[in-house]
Amino acid sequence: MTNRGVELSLAADVIQHKDFVWSVNANVSYNRNKMTKLYSGVSEYELSSTNTKLVVGHSFGEFYLNRFAGVNPANGDALWYTKEGELTTELRDEDKVMVGKSYVAPWQGGFGTTLTWKGLSLSAQFAWVADRWMINNDRYFEENTTFDNYNLSRRMLYDRWKQAGDVTSIPRYGVTPQFDTHLLENASFLRLKNLSLGYTLPASLLERTKVLSSARVYVQAQNLFTFTDFSGMDPESSSNVYKAQYPMTRQFTFGLEFTF
Repeated sequence: MTNRGVELSLAADVIQHKDFVWSVNANVSYNRNKMTKLYSGVSEYELSSTNTKLVVGHSFGEFYLNRFAGVNPANGDALWYTKEGELTTELRDEDKVMVGKSYVAPWQGGFGTTLTWKGLSLSAQFAWVADRWMINNDRYFEENTTFDNYNLSRRMLYDRWKQAGDVTSIPRYGVTPQFDTHLLENASFLRLKNLSLGYTLPASLLERTKVLSSARVYVQAQNLFTFTDFSGMDPESSSNVYKAQYPMTRQFTFGLEFTF
């Protein structure tokens, strides 16, 4: 396997005044991997139960799936593409293809800013990931009429085929969804990882205590906002399949720091 990429980082003080400083920072990394050789001379190897395949010339983590072609408006049956790109109602392993999308993100990075005025400071740090894909396993159960004793997605009320002529993305009642490209979602995201506000007491005030050399009070929040098209609870993962995992918790902290 070969890995080629680039990493860039930047930090600068945009404004630097006697009592006021505004600084910014950013970093970005890009990496592409490529399979160059497999064992015993084979050129491809399917990884069981992962919907991925190792293929010489392709990247690690690339999905190997049947391509979903939508729902037949006439009868509500699911449709797929054959390997040659023709429509079919039959799901066959031999029609699976490398779809060019991987659960290993080639792009990731972060950026942030800090404002300080006298003893007051405000900072925000963001993290992002781009072009990462993940199978949303939850939708297999939430959009599946064979599991109608479970809670189902609201999409079943308005986006499921019900009568001839309906143009939908969910087949008629009784048709079991499959692990194909309709469950493959873009898990790219932008997240506000940290937001903090703090105040450092003036040294002249602390001198009177004859004990403290510095003191700071702060409040901060973690994982405050997330922007993503992923329909699951949390796109931040390193897995190829999203399986009802607990999302990153939103945390709020109040603290005091003293130096004696």
